[in-house]
Amino acid sequence: MKLKLVLVSALLAIPGAALTGMAAYADPSGCSASTTDFGLDSGKKLQATGEGLCSTSASRNLQVEIKQDLSLQPDPVVAHGNDSRTAKSYASTVVSCDNGNTATYYGRTFFTTNTTYHDSTHRRYTVC
Repeated sequence: MKLKLVLVSALLAIPGAALTGMAAYADPSGCSASTTDFGLDSGKKLQATGEGLCSTSASRNLQVEIKQDLSLQPDPVVAHGNDSRTAKSYASTVVSCDNGNTATYYGRTFFTTNTTYHDSTHRRYTVC
């Protein structure tokens, strides 16, 4: 009987734990961000451009990353750049050779105070 109570309690706690673990994230109030460009530049270097636009001026940090898409493990950041200042609009461009690898990459843009990620499409490239 004691084992049944423990199992029932554990099963009832799982949905609640899942719901509390799912926080709602969004861009800062009045702001939007996007990865506006991702691909290879003329020198076969990876290039990602991200932009953010806000309705009011405030101190914010827009981060743009180039990430390598790996299966079944965290995607490493190949390169990143930031636009950190007090403003309404933000932009950053990141360029990388990633040691001449052939891999699948994507661009990611986000405000660092929030974790709503804006990813580009994933593309396979052989880079410089």
